[in-house]
Amino acid sequence: MAVMSIGAQLVAEFDRMVRRDGGEVTLLAEDGDVIRVGYRPGNAGPDCRDDVCILPQQELWQLMAETLRRRGPHIELVMEVLP
Repeated sequence: MAVMSIGAQLVAEFDRMVRRDGGEVTLLAEDGDVIRVGYRPGNAGPDCRDDVCILPQQELWQLMAETLRRRGPHIELVMEVLP
């Protein structure tokens, strides 16, 4: 059984979170002490109908960075917003 990298685990965990609003998180690269992820925000409206809201990039980055610090304190997280 293959073991998932820290980056793949992080992306899988947070991709589930943003899928609810139609968003997506993808692993772009994992090079040594840097994990690069892409974030494509969802298409939920600004009124948060049905308790579905788009997670702002900065908030998602902060949540992911805090989680990453517990798993690999020396690893930097870089996030790109994708079209």
